[in-house]
Amino acid sequence: MPTFDGGHYFLTLLIPVATKHVKEGDEVTSPIHALRKRLDLLPTAAETPDCGGGQSPFARNTRNHFARLVVIDDVAYNGRTGRNTLVDAVKKTTLTIAQPQDHLRCPFLLFSADFDAKDGSDAERDAYLTELWNTMGDELRGMLIFCEGFKARVKDAPSFVAYMGECQIETTMSFNDYYIDPPDLPAWPFDAFGWAVKLSGGALVLAVAATLLLLIVGLFTPDAQHALSVAFAVSIVALVVVLVILAGGYVTVMAAGRKPFPAAPYADLPTVLKALHLRRTFTRFAIDSQMQSVGTDAASAQQLYDGFKAFLAENKPGDLKNPTQAPGVIGI
Repeated sequence: MPTFDGGHYFLTLLIPVATKHVKEGDEVTSPIHALRKRLDLLPTAAETPDCGGGQSPFARNTRNHFARLVVIDDVAYNGRTGRNTLVDAVKKTTLTIAQPQDHLRCPFLLFSADFDAKDGSDAERDAYLTELWNTMGDELRGMLIFCEGFKARVKDAPSFVAYMGECQIETTMSFNDYYIDPPDLPAWPFDAFGWAVKLSGGALVLAVAATLLLLIVGLFTPDAQHALSVAFAVSIVALVVVLVILAGGYVTVMAAGRKPFPAAPYADLPTVLKALHLRRTFTRFAIDSQMQSVGTDAASAQQLYDGFKAFLAENKPGDLKNPTQAPGVIGI
């Protein structure tokens, strides 16, 4: 899957963490320890709108769907490479000698984000990073100051964008969870391709038959060399036609697979937040209106009608901005 898919940009960054000791206040510590401390102090999501707790700084950016920060100390060691026990016994292999292992030259900070985007261009990524710096620059500086080269290079939004862009790696497995119905993808012409394969296969069979026939005829004619040349040319042309058709099918399938899925309807963050708000408030309305919904008299029906009308007037389903669920809030 590409970095851009379904109307979302899936940004993945691996930022090298410095290894030289740093000073925090009166204490001398390692950058990786100081970075973990800053990450631990970073607020996450508020559980309810009225909990009074801290709010994630990523919620200030109304394009963020998900954001994650992870410290990677080193690659995982999967154990020794399997060997043949009998061969090791014959060769008297010393199993206590360590095998070669892969290690990172320094720790890395993994930053991944899923945000609304029009396309997968670098300009769209840079616009997001600029907005991120403008909305939570202090928090970013407090974390990334322990990363290699950040303090010396990053002074403003453009330098931050350039620094982060150098740390980007391709996202190969994106996450889309907003499709209610399967996406409307263009159909690949299986029927046309199937007929092309059948026709080209038939042409190849005829070419082989013609080759055999010409070979037989060539044995009983004075101009055998000319007959063989014609037979060889016919076979080569038929084979080339088959290979071209198969290669064309492969290229079109691979090209289609590289294209991003179309954006899911109502999958941008403001619409998702509005949907979460309506789900929560309508659930409350349905619970409070149970008595009216089971009533069989005209008064109950009118009361339910008036209550739903008031619900629509208060919650404004067509207005994405107000009222809605705030970003970074887990509504209950």
